[in-house]
Amino acid sequence: MSELNKINDMEVENVSGGNGGYNSNGYRTVCGLQTGYLAIRTAPTYDYNNEIRGSELYNGDQVLLLGAPVAGSDGRTYVYVQAVKNGTQGYVNAGYLG
Repeated sequence: MSELNKINDMEVENVSGGNGGYNSNGYRTVCGLQTGYLAIRTAPTYDYNNEIRGSELYNGDQVLLLGAPVAGSDGRTYVYVQAVKNGTQGYVNAGYLG
């Protein structure tokens, strides 16, 4: 299959009747991290002190969406999730979910 024939996850959801958006109770995959990890946080804002230690997410990890996107006080968009690998729940930066 050539690169031109491949479709992304959003297109697959649209074809299969999904909406391609951030509906709750949907699974998403962490992607787009250049270095480091995606922190699960206790609040929807970037702050080292609100990271839930030991629950770091990396490219390819999956999360279950438990809530709709919310605007953080830092201007980023966050979504409440549960990590598939360890069950930790909290907020993550929605920009790194595919």
